Amino acid sequence: MRYLMTIVLMLALSTVSAAEDRIFIATHETIRIVTAYNAGDEKQTDDTPCIGAANTDICKSLEEGQKICAANFVPLGTKLFVDKVGVCTVADRMNRRFGQRVDIAMKKDEYKQALIFGKQELRVLILEEVDTHSRSK
Repeated sequence: MRYLMTIVLMLALSTVSAAEDRIFIATHETIRIVTAYNAGDEKQTDDTPCIGAANTDICKSLEEGQKICAANFVPLGTKLFVDKVGVCTVADRMNRRFGQRVDIAMKKDEYKQALIFGKQELRVLILEEVDTHSRSK
């Protein structure tokens, strides 16, 4: 099962950055409530609607095709594999009362898609990059 999960992750991550030779392993698997929000919408965020807690421009990242999410239970920059979503990078935080959830960032004009996504219980894998350069050949 672990071998199959690694293959699935490698395939999913190949879409994250095809130019980089990076391998990730799942260090933890859990079921979390997953929701979606619209980055850039002043009604759904604070007074800097495109700037995430990692001080990155989430709106720009989404326009570039990156998958971004918010979560409080892992460090900023962590990669998560979320069923039905794929691999996202944690670049934002959520309100403290939602500390165990994952919130998927969507573009400001994807309000309908965020509503359709709704609130789901999904499998979430916490990923950690494997240092392939330190291995002896």
